[in-house]
Amino acid sequence: MPRILYGVSPIGLGHATRSMVLSEELRRRGAEVRLFSGGKAGEFMRERGFEVDSVVDDPVPHVSDLEMDRVALWYVRSWLANRRTIPRTRRLLDAFQPDLVVCDEEFSGIVVAEDRGIRRVFMADELHLGFARTWFARKIESRVDRWYTELQASVDLLLIPEQGRSGGNRRYVGPIVRSPTKSPAEARAAYGLPPGRMVLFATSGSGLGRELALKVRDALSSVDDKDAFLAVTGNRGTRISGERVYDLGVVPDNQNLVAAADLVVSTAGKSTIDEAAAAGTPIVVIPFRHHAEQERNAAALGYSADDESRLPALIGARLGRRMAPKKFDGEIEASEAILSLLGKDNARA
Repeated sequence: MPRILYGVSPIGLGHATRSMVLSEELRRRGAEVRLFSGGKAGEFMRERGFEVDSVVDDPVPHVSDLEMDRVALWYVRSWLANRRTIPRTRRLLDAFQPDLVVCDEEFSGIVVAEDRGIRRVFMADELHLGFARTWFARKIESRVDRWYTELQASVDLLLIPEQGRSGGNRRYVGPIVRSPTKSPAEARAAYGLPPGRMVLFATSGSGLGRELALKVRDALSSVDDKDAFLAVTGNRGTRISGERVYDLGVVPDNQNLVAAADLVVSTAGKSTIDEAAAAGTPIVVIPFRHHAEQERNAAALGYSADDESRLPALIGARLGRRMAPKKFDGEIEASEAILSLLGKDNARA
């Protein structure tokens, strides 16, 4: 039985949700998988019944008034956090003695595995940075980007959860999403949601996006549909109130609500976008300004941060306009690629 140590970035919940799917697929194929993460992501996975070692520090980017800022400080804090994490990861790796290390945008596992001569798999949504705006932040980012580029080139396998052309150590496996476990009616009933057309605002897994949720609430009030209501998930702060507003907090099965919604509005996180596409649910995304990853995700769907001012029109135009669901099996492609590093007998089940 191959032993896999699996590190998960604690920033947001998108890394956690797809890591749960992929780790379960690896276990189904006979691997022993040990997860490690930290913060809210580790807590989220443990609440879902997964055993997770809490060893990773990684700061959440700072967002103010729907704009990412203090980028230079974020890079410095991330570097310091990784230095604190590496000794803990080293002890974990030495105790578990894995045959392979997989990391979903978690860096300490990649560093320690290289020191130990263990094969490494890295999963990344973004192959380039681009968050910096000031001269000082760009100087720091240029050094981080060189290190990040070298890391991608050095790993045995670089997994990208998108459609694309594979080559070298890069393997495009397609999105990895959670499948719904309830029907739309069951999902609504489970959270006490009323009849009518539902707009779901999915807050960033890091708990960011309250300001945008309030703007969505206000925009929905101007839409000509008296039965439409707003459900908010992922909010970790003060509850959002209002007429026909349901703040559900952090939910364990957001994919069920995504599938049950008549429209999803989000801050352009990849997991929410992919789950909406899998369910055929229309989506409007408003990225945090200067958040390079979110801006690229939004641009791929034809949106930008400037669309914040057009929320009433966008909601009115997209509400209820369902699309054909897309079938994703990224966890199958990814697990086969990972296990192929350990020999053909482990690649398929």
